[in-house]
Amino acid sequence: MSVLTPPECLEGMLDVLDVAVVALDLDGRVQFWNRASEQLSGWSRQEMIGGTVDRVVPEAGREERRKVVARTLAEGQATGVYSRLHRDGTIFHIEMRMHLIRERQGKPHCIIALVKPLPGHGVLLTSRQREVLRHIASGRTNEDIARTLVISRRTVERHVAQILDKLGVDNRAGAAAVGVAAALVEPEATRI
Repeated sequence: MSVLTPPECLEGMLDVLDVAVVALDLDGRVQFWNRASEQLSGWSRQEMIGGTVDRVVPEAGREERRKVVARTLAEGQATGVYSRLHRDGTIFHIEMRMHLIRERQGKPHCIIALVKPLPGHGVLLTSRQREVLRHIASGRTNEDIARTLVISRRTVERHVAQILDKLGVDNRAGAAAVGVAAALVEPEATRI
């Protein structure tokens, strides 16, 4: 029986987490990219190791990313909400906590980023579910939606149930709020 060394065991543990974990060296190069990072971004570990995370940061957010890394180095941690770029070109929003990790002697060693998508981001809705969600966000009843879309009320109810489940919310108000926040639907005030 072989004994796992702590780094092997740690990497295995980080790969089973449902939180994206990224380790950066002090120059901002990716040293570790777990499976949740791959699933969230669409970029494989092999593609990310050794490079910067700029390929997942929209161009407009790259200066902000550098400032967050600098703040983490100076203050030991940073937390915020940011936009990221999926490999397929879509934008998604994340909550990220960055922590400076020090060696036992206190010298800075690396930065660890813990990343979670904001509710609703990365959720795939069918075109019909998006249409129903848009009507929900407009405050329409199931009967109104059924009449408009020329489908049965029961079909609308099934769509609503699937939308609530996919978005991880308990009610229509929550679905509307998450749908707008995740850019799955436009807020009513901005529609033309």
